[in-house]
Amino acid sequence: MIPHTSITVSTGSPCPKSGIWESMGNFKTQHPLSKGTKMPDYCGKKIKWRLVQV
Repeated sequence: MIPHTSITVSTGSPCPKSGIWESMGNFKTQHPLSKGTKMPDYCGKKIKWRLVQV
């Protein structure tokens, strides 16, 4: 976990930090992403992602 910080990014934006990202909303999924990678969609929908582990 990342204490006292909350990094969120929307689908299509470049990933600002490598780590494990979790989808925000009713349905949760986690995905490992590398810095600079385009943030993915979830089930074809644009969503926000939250960094949960580096």
